[in-house]
Amino acid sequence: MYSRKPAGRSDVLARQGVVASSQPLATQAGLEIIRRGGNAIDAAVTTAAVLDVVEPFSTGCGGDAFALIHLPGRNRPISINGSGRSGSLVRLDDLLEKAWTSMPLRSGAPVTVPGAMHLWFHLVETYGALEMSDVLAPAIQYARDGFPVSSLIAQTWSKLVDVLINDDARKTYTIDGRAPRLGETMRNPDLARTFEMVAAEGLQSFYSGKIADAIVTTVQEHGGFLTLEDLQSHTTQETSPVSTSYRGMDIFEHPPNGQGFAALVMLNLMEQFDFSECASLSAQRYHLMIEAKKLAYADLHQHNADPSFYSVPMDELLSKEYARERSKLIDKTASMTEYTSGIPVGGDTVYFAAADGEGRAVSFINSLYMGFGSGLVVPGTGIKLQNRGNLFSLDPGHPNCYAPKKLPFHTIIPGALYRDGDLAGVFGIMGGAHQAQAHAQFVGNLVDYEMKPQAALDHPRFNHSQERNLVALENAIPPSARSELRRLGHVIVREAASVFGGGQAILRIEDSWIAGSDHRKDGQAAGF
Repeated sequence: MYSRKPAGRSDVLARQGVVASSQPLATQAGLEIIRRGGNAIDAAVTTAAVLDVVEPFSTGCGGDAFALIHLPGRNRPISINGSGRSGSLVRLDDLLEKAWTSMPLRSGAPVTVPGAMHLWFHLVETYGALEMSDVLAPAIQYARDGFPVSSLIAQTWSKLVDVLINDDARKTYTIDGRAPRLGETMRNPDLARTFEMVAAEGLQSFYSGKIADAIVTTVQEHGGFLTLEDLQSHTTQETSPVSTSYRGMDIFEHPPNGQGFAALVMLNLMEQFDFSECASLSAQRYHLMIEAKKLAYADLHQHNADPSFYSVPMDELLSKEYARERSKLIDKTASMTEYTSGIPVGGDTVYFAAADGEGRAVSFINSLYMGFGSGLVVPGTGIKLQNRGNLFSLDPGHPNCYAPKKLPFHTIIPGALYRDGDLAGVFGIMGGAHQAQAHAQFVGNLVDYEMKPQAALDHPRFNHSQERNLVALENAIPPSARSELRRLGHVIVREAASVFGGGQAILRIEDSWIAGSDHRKDGQAAGF
């Protein structure tokens, strides 16, 4: 399965435990938890909590999280949805009466119930080996004592200071009003106290107690719609993953309200073409993937919604027959300019992975959506509130239209791979709308070109904008391929490196784990 083509970073191989995340301190904290007797589930939650501290604009307990968990002896992962619902103070009609045409990006209005903390507890209490106080201890230490800000995190942080809205946001996440520089020490004693409280008192302190009251007050003071009952009624859901096969590899994704099925639709379309005729950096390969992405995302934007409000036609979307018919729309000699779903409507982020010596593996993604989310921090807590509700539609006829207590469209998606009923690995790639198309590209790198995980993550990617029909290509894609793609009708643009996100992957190789961490982030894969 693995080629010998070298990558910029070496793959990490280990037997007893491995963690891959976008920040080395988080990776090492997760790995240390396994050394202390925890399992991969404990390590994943530790990693999530440390990332809340050391990569604060991307993630946190005030956001949402999703996980796919592999347990030894299983032939498919357990799918766990830790996303929160919209507030119950308003209805769609109320927003339309305000003459709103879209949900705001920042402030209290796009804040949905933060689901991450609930999912963290659910994972540790249901599948972990340690107590929550042990799992949160590394994050508490880094928040209280401080950590040195790493390179790419410092660069991104400097671009996001202006989105911080309230006084606590600016006090907690700036130094005298500016972003911290490379190597400067940042502390977050408020978040340390929050973690200590929930570790000692349990979930009720976050979803029913003083913290919950402070969250609701902050949101409502800034025009949002959450109530205390909205937080108290929140639950973590265990669901059934969706899957498809790609040339013998089974790929599992989280079901809606996540966008993972778009990666599966895209792979089904890619499977209709013989990539053995295409070099991995060839224009023809990128052309076929871009065209498959257009059709897959047309289905995504038509049908992704809270499944308790809308019956997503998943069987039809993921059928091979549907893929064969849709693939006929792809012209090898020209780019599509129009692309719609073939099925009518019926009735910033962190990814990381962990695995242990007993065979457990966790594909985990935790997000605030945009950098620093809503721009609000709950006073005295260090909690950043997400802005996931920005993705609700205000079109009454759309499945993802706003309604009280509804799950929004979610971009964050963990992935898992199986072959012949055995775990092949876990993976994920951050980056908003980029994620599903990046998943399909990563799987293609593994299966079609037999790349190892590090090379498959590092391989140059495209990012297609569905709304503008523009294609961004990473710099390592050859000029000849760029010219040929333009000749085929693609409009090529330059985008910031952040558009391409960053990913992690842990795969099985013989009786060991082999892991990679995307060069696009400050990350690290490590094991023992």
